[in-house]
Amino acid sequence: MFPQVSFDDIRQLNYSGPIDTQRPPTRVASVQIIVSLVLGFSAFLLFSILRLRYPKIYVANFNHLNSNYVHSSSRQNLPKLPSRSLFGWIPILLRINEQQVLDHAGLDAVVFLGFFKMCIKLLAVCAIFAVTVISPIRYKFTGKLDQDDPDDELDDNFKIFKKKKQRYELFLWSYTVFTYVFTFIVSYFLFQQTVKIIEMRQKYLGKQKSITDRTIKLSGIPPMLRDEEDLKRHVESLNIGEVDSIVIVKEWNELNKLFQLRKKILRKAEVYWVAYFEANGIKNKNDILCSNLHPNLGDLFNMNSTATYHDREEEPTFSEQSSERVVEEPVGATESRRSSIIEQITDRIDQENMDESIGQLPLLDDELHSRPKIRNGLFGLFGPRLDAINYCTQQLEVIDKEITRARQRDYPATSTAFITMKSVSQAQMVAQAVLDPKINHLITNLAPAPHDIIWDHLCLTRKERNFRIFFVTLFIGIFSLILVIPVRYLAQFLSLKSISKVWPSLGKFLENNKLAETLVTTLLPTYLFTILNIIMPYFYIWISSIQGYTSHSDEELSAVSKNFFYIFVNLFLVFTMAGTASLSDTTKIAYQLAQSLRKLSLFYVDLIILQGLGIFPYKLLSLGNLFKFSIGALFWCKTPRDYLNLYKPPVFNFGLQLPQPILILIITIVYSVMSTKILTAGLVYFIIGYFVFKYQLLYACVHPPHSTGKVWPLVFRRIILGLLIFQLTMAGTLALQKAYICASFLAPLPILTLACLWNFQQNYIPLSIFIALRSIDNDEVSYQDEDNGESTSASSQTMDSNFKTLDERRELNKTYEYPHLIDNLDGPLIAIDGTEILLVNNDGMTVRKAKDFEEWD
Repeated sequence: MFPQVSFDDIRQLNYSGPIDTQRPPTRVASVQIIVSLVLGFSAFLLFSILRLRYPKIYVANFNHLNSNYVHSSSRQNLPKLPSRSLFGWIPILLRINEQQVLDHAGLDAVVFLGFFKMCIKLLAVCAIFAVTVISPIRYKFTGKLDQDDPDDELDDNFKIFKKKKQRYELFLWSYTVFTYVFTFIVSYFLFQQTVKIIEMRQKYLGKQKSITDRTIKLSGIPPMLRDEEDLKRHVESLNIGEVDSIVIVKEWNELNKLFQLRKKILRKAEVYWVAYFEANGIKNKNDILCSNLHPNLGDLFNMNSTATYHDREEEPTFSEQSSERVVEEPVGATESRRSSIIEQITDRIDQENMDESIGQLPLLDDELHSRPKIRNGLFGLFGPRLDAINYCTQQLEVIDKEITRARQRDYPATSTAFITMKSVSQAQMVAQAVLDPKINHLITNLAPAPHDIIWDHLCLTRKERNFRIFFVTLFIGIFSLILVIPVRYLAQFLSLKSISKVWPSLGKFLENNKLAETLVTTLLPTYLFTILNIIMPYFYIWISSIQGYTSHSDEELSAVSKNFFYIFVNLFLVFTMAGTASLSDTTKIAYQLAQSLRKLSLFYVDLIILQGLGIFPYKLLSLGNLFKFSIGALFWCKTPRDYLNLYKPPVFNFGLQLPQPILILIITIVYSVMSTKILTAGLVYFIIGYFVFKYQLLYACVHPPHSTGKVWPLVFRRIILGLLIFQLTMAGTLALQKAYICASFLAPLPILTLACLWNFQQNYIPLSIFIALRSIDNDEVSYQDEDNGESTSASSQTMDSNFKTLDERRELNKTYEYPHLIDNLDGPLIAIDGTEILLVNNDGMTVRKAKDFEEWD
């Protein structure tokens, strides 16, 4: 006979919190696994089918329409994916090594995928310890493999009571030991990956000699130095290097507004030209595609062809077709009667271009009534009817003249300038130097790449930029506090008791229906959590875009920080604290918090399973890109320029994709000792995520921001934060079970972890931002130009086609000139033929030129 045991005796031993005699039903992760597998496999199978049917959508980097696009042209040498095999693309993707990713997708892609590879390694090692050591020990002392299930709590306490307390404390010492072990494992892989990234970064960037590597951004320029010659003399007088060129940023806001207005007018003109051609029997397959996309599209335009992606037979071309239907003909017959659409339109326009006046722009074989008309009165409803093409052409002529005059004006200089040095080593030394003894004067930073600059923000005054920063920061703070309300409300669905308090009728229904209770308290919160986590990051992406960052890479890094702050504070800390029943009685806070963490572990198992097995495969579908083709094209894709932009590859944004995996890693680490289920689920999550993101970064998306791997310090610091939470959680768990000695032995761990962070900040951050002088190739031998005697470095010569890195290919012939000062004032784009386009100038003459994808944004 066992002695009579009271609940107070049980609490005094090890477990805390009020005993709920109305215990919740057992929540089994197998239900979530089945649901997630059904969702994930359906998405994966659908993607494999759609990839074959619409290769130009799902393999965007092999599309001839964006072959000149600087961010995707480098992918043309990647291994070709099979066009007939349903799953044949999988082994090809797996065989692509890290060096190929670096060569074709860039350093940022390698760092992103390297984070997933590191997570797989460290979680695999931790999982081996958990499965072979921790879980067997826990099962021996508690009869359970994981200490995270709130079910059968009373029975577990009786089991523990029947054992000697000293033996149970020996079991708790394993928690202390493996807290140290897992901390050291995570720290080891963190620093190993850091060293790998630094070595790769130094070797990769050290070989480059592009204009970006030789340029610094100088801010805080005093008014007396805001002149190119004065600033050049001042910099060279410091004996830190020879200046090659200087571009002082000016307040070009007026010019920017003119180009924005011109873009709107140009869009209208192109729409009227398309309407004009259609009225005259010239039908564009591109326009048919944009306005009539339907399930049989592949049959009409060979988008499901089994040929390779570079097959010219698949390229959409202009041809004369009936506006009512498309008639398929044998290839030979079609080619024999069809000439280039640009030649057709050019011949017909030039044939009718007998009058050079603006009032008589070129006509086709039309009647006067066939030309599109417009009213220039209020809202386009009043006023005389005018020829729409002539009207827009006259507007373009007027605004082009105004732009030409605006380019000649002298604008006030800002306190920012781009200084290009003669060599990379000089630029690196200047970027790390302190140039002026005054505060906020002549502050140097490495310059962003020319294509990475957000000129609209760079042209802002300091007052305007500071106002934006203050407004966005204040708004985010207020908005984050408001978001606490729905998050706390969502947390109430985790238990029947809390549901009964906020929604008594629902609580009574669930109490009488155990199946519904299980679904509402297990599956529903994970799906609501996931939906909220999908929607909110887009808001933070938008708010970052108006904050005033001067480069896309800085904007993206800010979005990573904002989104992680949101999901960590609102969807982790607040969600966890909301799980406590009540905070009114301070004597029960520790018990209630421990109980909440224990219950939330089951929620996180469901969440990680859903995210890994169920949601990740949907990223392969690129739903946004798919909707753009199937729905968006029906409403706003009307012109050849729209069609060209339609095939622009989607952008892979770290701000959307990176914060959640970091949080999942932190959650997995926090529960790694207590829950083998979470540890295993986290491992599966990162394996699937690595596979999905590898395909997206290589074949489906592009990553234009030029941050050169600077996202890694953000990842490092947040994982260190996760380690600190892990250690504090384990110490609290041991203390709540009266194992104070075990908990006290964890005290050195936070200190050691903070020491690792200090070491990283002091010794690793500089190498994560700058290029070491020893890493720079010393092939920059100066030579004297025989014609003019000017000294020039080899790095400034025009590069041939054999570039060493992706960044050098992106920055070919780029400068730091304000784009609107040198942009061509081309007329409406009316036709596309392969790699060429046809434009109509203000004088009515047609111009045929090579297509440059970046010009048609």
